[in-house]
Amino acid sequence: MNITNNHEKSLTLLKKQRSHLLFILSNAHLGLQSEFVDWSKNNYQKNLQTLDAVLTVNHFEKHEIDVTEGAYEKIDFEYLSIIELCLDGAEQSESIIDMIQQLYEAEPSAQQPTVWLYYPVSEKVGRSPIAGKEMLTLAFANPLPGTDLEFKEWYCTRHIRHALNVPELVSGQCLELTGYQKTGSSPPKYRMIAVYEQEGTPEKMIESFQRLPEEIFDFPMLDLVNFAEWVYRPMCEVPSLACE
Repeated sequence: MNITNNHEKSLTLLKKQRSHLLFILSNAHLGLQSEFVDWSKNNYQKNLQTLDAVLTVNHFEKHEIDVTEGAYEKIDFEYLSIIELCLDGAEQSESIIDMIQQLYEAEPSAQQPTVWLYYPVSEKVGRSPIAGKEMLTLAFANPLPGTDLEFKEWYCTRHIRHALNVPELVSGQCLELTGYQKTGSSPPKYRMIAVYEQEGTPEKMIESFQRLPEEIFDFPMLDLVNFAEWVYRPMCEVPSLACE
């Protein structure tokens, strides 16, 4: 066995494997949604993809249906970009975040974004969705005071699996807030983000929630006052219209 050669292959693979995810939450200026979408999917994305540390860039918009039916906090941002990064430490995101903020400042249709950096802390459970324009459900969560370690273990090893009792959710993974952040005026509010790949509509999700026994979703350490959950669909070419 050529150990040196295998080591080199591992290092090569490492450069294509994600270490962190940037969540860019943003809004367009009133009346400029079409311009914002065009900019996001073209000039903005092309600039980001020139960076070696950027692996993927995906753009989403908030679905109009609240799957929690008003039970929890609302999300104030209509658009979401998720950028997968390969970094040797969270601090290496600084120049990328600077570039993102500069691109937003130069774009007349864009309001200033909120930028949060997270890293994976659980295995991805479930299966990949059927290829197509998949939606995501994001849960933005915090522990009750004094339960940080218990909450993290419960969320990553139990709740992320329990959530797949909802048939529309086909996979899930937990991400934790990094110690290093460069967010500007909007610091992150949530310790954990759970990302669920979704098949089926938000309406079907609500029906599934209502059919499941209450004990499946027991939240012993979850701060329900500081919690939010929302469905996102791939960014449409025509804003405010559902993607087909």
